[in-house]
Amino acid sequence: MLVKDYMTLNPRTVTPNDSAQDIAEKMKALNYRQFPVVEDGKLVGIITETDLANALANSENITVKEVMVTEPLTLMEDASIENASDIIRIKNFNSLPVVSDNNELLGLLTVTDILDALRSTFSFNDKPIKLEVNMSDELSLFDVLHLIQNNSEKVISFSSAPLNRQLSHFWVVDCDLGRVDKVLREHNCTISVVHSEE
Repeated sequence: MLVKDYMTLNPRTVTPNDSAQDIAEKMKALNYRQFPVVEDGKLVGIITETDLANALANSENITVKEVMVTEPLTLMEDASIENASDIIRIKNFNSLPVVSDNNELLGLLTVTDILDALRSTFSFNDKPIKLEVNMSDELSLFDVLHLIQNNSEKVISFSSAPLNRQLSHFWVVDCDLGRVDKVLREHNCTISVVHSEE
């Protein structure tokens, strides 16, 4: 998974010469915690909710330039989501700016973007169903798994019942039940849907 496929495009930005007080009010109104600071299309800093609160406690007549963090950590668009999430977790950031080789702001990768990437990867947007298969001696567990995999968008997990090795469960997304049932019955196996996520 690459950052460019999940980052937020055209994020809201501020300029170095904006009033820190105005940006604090905008941040509160939008429920944001930080803004990229951009000048002439280039990223020049990051201003955070905490930095603003600390600075404005001493003076209200200051600009973003006086408060912002210069040379912030950034990502390239071809970075992996996995590496980006490690940085965000370790540094306890809410987001990271994504820049080009010329330091042009391309987007912002937020914690929400990372969660969306995970949902997409594991098909959490689709409702999985639980299948129960009573197997005969004609097919092994892996034969059945292979059949279900070939007729489903995704097999999330599978397991065998501890007291009955002929009984197995498969959690799947978008399964062609008609096709799977037909083939299993040809091998004296039966399948049923025992649980569906609401």
